[in-house]
Amino acid sequence: MISNKQKAEVLARIREIETFVISPGDGVTIGAVCTLVAAESAELAKSSDSLRPILRTALVINWRESAMESRCKRFAAMFPEISTLLALKRVMDKTKPVEFCKTHLNIRATTGKNPKYQLLKELTEGFLEYQKKYCESSEIEAIRHWSKNVRLDDLKNDFMGKRHGVGPAVVGNIRLCLGERVVKEDRHVIGVVKKFLQIDISPGEYNHFATSIRMDPRYLDCILFKYGQAKNISA
Repeated sequence: MISNKQKAEVLARIREIETFVISPGDGVTIGAVCTLVAAESAELAKSSDSLRPILRTALVINWRESAMESRCKRFAAMFPEISTLLALKRVMDKTKPVEFCKTHLNIRATTGKNPKYQLLKELTEGFLEYQKKYCESSEIEAIRHWSKNVRLDDLKNDFMGKRHGVGPAVVGNIRLCLGERVVKEDRHVIGVVKKFLQIDISPGEYNHFATSIRMDPRYLDCILFKYGQAKNISA
């Protein structure tokens, strides 16, 4: 993918990213933060929670991570009885979209076409249909089965990829929430790779790139994303 000379240059720039102080007040670096994030993947990979990856993904796309975190914590605290996709679908089916956004998501929506609501509905209904079609024993197993078989290079023909709003970023975020060690091709990640690392990687090749430089894809994803956010770098 890249020459040995390029690899040395890339690794030097990555070390610069790792030592970037993301929190000046306490001197915390991006590398330190992302080491913890990557370590959490082992626990996520063992989780049986089917709602978490879907709710977090719907609420984080094109939104601040901090806003997503606060809304997810609020949802869990206020609606502990909604812990599965099936339970979520039942509530969404009997609640008007604008009211659901306000009451359950803490979002001020003016119409039922709110993009986060729409994505949540698409993902919820899609994975329940996927579970039924492939006879998976549980919702989380259905999501994990899909994740292992999804093809980013042919997403338009994928069971979930056909659904409105389900693009590479959504796929990547779900996989990260499942604890998979992957690089999500987010606009910040792509921007840092092209503008700071100064290399050209084809879509779908980011995991292979991580392997080629002997880095944990989940860790690489995190440092690239955090640096892109901090420096306002995006594709």
